Amino acid sequence: TIYHSELFTLTKKMARGTPTKMSFNIPIFEPHPPQYYIRAVSDSWLHAESIFTVSFHNLTLPQTQITHTELLDLKPLPLSALGNKAYEDLYRFTHFNPIQTQAFHVLYHTETNVLLGAPTGSGKTISAELAMLHLFNTQPDMKVVYIAPLKAIVRERMNDWRHRLVTQLGKKMVEMTGDFTPDMVALLSADIIISTPEKWDGISRSWHSRSYVMKVGLMILDEIHLLGADRGPILEVIVSRMRYISSQTERSIRFVGLSTALANARYVSKGYFGLHFSLSAITSE
Repeated sequence: TIYHSELFTLTKKMARGTPTKMSFNIPIFEPHPPQYYIRAVSDSWLHAESIFTVSFHNLTLPQTQITHTELLDLKPLPLSALGNKAYEDLYRFTHFNPIQTQAFHVLYHTETNVLLGAPTGSGKTISAELAMLHLFNTQPDMKVVYIAPLKAIVRERMNDWRHRLVTQLGKKMVEMTGDFTPDMVALLSADIIISTPEKWDGISRSWHSRSYVMKVGLMILDEIHLLGADRGPILEVIVSRMRYISSQTERSIRFVGLSTALANARYVSKGYFGLHFSLSAITSE
């Protein structure tokens, strides 16, 4: 069985210079075969070939890691699962959809960090709201920070949550973008802070002198697959800084990442968009 084949040209200059390096991936099955063979054959000269044996007798492989959480066999949960009439009145539907049902327990009943990948329009925002409601239940004095990459998304969140979370629950909310910076009094009294990455990066740098930064209990990162874009380094910095602040203040900060691209399980592999470092910082794994 041929697991990989590749054609390359070896010129006289290449032969006299540094060794030619080739990289490729091959599958490894269980149980491990005793060896694989690497064969180099010339297509110009007869009997010009070389064989190298790769033995698997002393092969040590890293532990396999599941990159996604297995789906549970669940029926859509009714709104009554919230156990709070005020929370139930926030929504006009009667049951959570399958994605919200899958993540309901971990979001609404635990402090676990969550990376949720789902298609556009599948209810990721409501899933994030479950984590917010959990914080309101358990730590009402702590703040929620929602990070959106675009000012348009910030404005959309403001308009949506102003009608529900502010009007119906009495929560206070402020917006931080390049166009608008609230005063200190508004930030201190706010329950929800909606910000762009750049704005929160600038605010959180002086966290020692800003008590509201040290009172963040939940950070929601929307469109987190943009880690591979120009703003990726800023997202990495603010996550790392908030984790550092948490270690210094001894107050835990929960991270919830929302992604559209990660809805495809193939994208969750380490290395995609440089996610390995960033997601490790979020999940503590």
